[in-house]
Amino acid sequence: MKKIGVKFSSGRTNHYEKVVRRWKDEYTLVSGERGKVGFADFVSSMFEVHDFIDIYNAFRDAPYSELTQLVDKLQKGIYGPINASNEKPNSTVARNFLFEATVAAKFHHPQIGVETILNATSDTGIKIGKKKLWVECKRVSTAGKIEANVKKASSQLETVIRRQKGSGHRGIVALDVTKIFYPDDNVYVSNTDSELITSIDRKMDSFIRNYSEIWQDLYRRRDKKIIGTIVRFSYMATSESRNLLVRASQWGMNPRRDISLSDENIQKALASYLKSEI
Repeated sequence: MKKIGVKFSSGRTNHYEKVVRRWKDEYTLVSGERGKVGFADFVSSMFEVHDFIDIYNAFRDAPYSELTQLVDKLQKGIYGPINASNEKPNSTVARNFLFEATVAAKFHHPQIGVETILNATSDTGIKIGKKKLWVECKRVSTAGKIEANVKKASSQLETVIRRQKGSGHRGIVALDVTKIFYPDDNVYVSNTDSELITSIDRKMDSFIRNYSEIWQDLYRRRDKKIIGTIVRFSYMATSESRNLLVRASQWGMNPRRDISLSDENIQKALASYLKSEI
């Protein structure tokens, strides 16, 4: 990130680097109360750095000249409270920008013809075939705030789409709902890897089943070019069988009802990219 122009004179990423650097050498030596005190900080740091790593992996081969907007998001994204559980309504900006960059990274696979629109007028955008998908991103802290966030995002998308020329433009709302599941950054405990994977899938299915009617109802009054919703959450977990601390992350797609077959196929393609490890 330094190479593309992100300045690290201060910010939470400096803290994460120090924590990880210390624990990579000390974890075999520390025990007792000192270890218990430091473990929470270590877990938080390991959780937070993954988005930065995902963004780096997605864009490391992109020309620096095309990354101006991404640099701006990352520059803002390195600030904010060190731990996500300490966020207040007036201190969410940094992680909001980081989520935008994370969504951009998730769909950037130029080797298979799917690219992030790096100069998007929305939070981010995706070019797939001849279609351009404009994406507005919202982090939702409670279930009660889903409606307001989707309402604002879909309104923003209508404005963006109206400004575009041609018919190949669509809109998608992206929601990060991590705080609904884990507001306090707790570690989820599972017995095995397979149990963890199954629980992640169930959480996503349950969330969409319980709350999708909120955005489906809002979309009935929105432009038909707004075609669906991306949902994402992530948290730290342990797999007891291997005594392993892991970061669990899941993405889901929920298409708008009664859309065209071509718009449905676009989202099927996006869903396949969400599942892949390209």
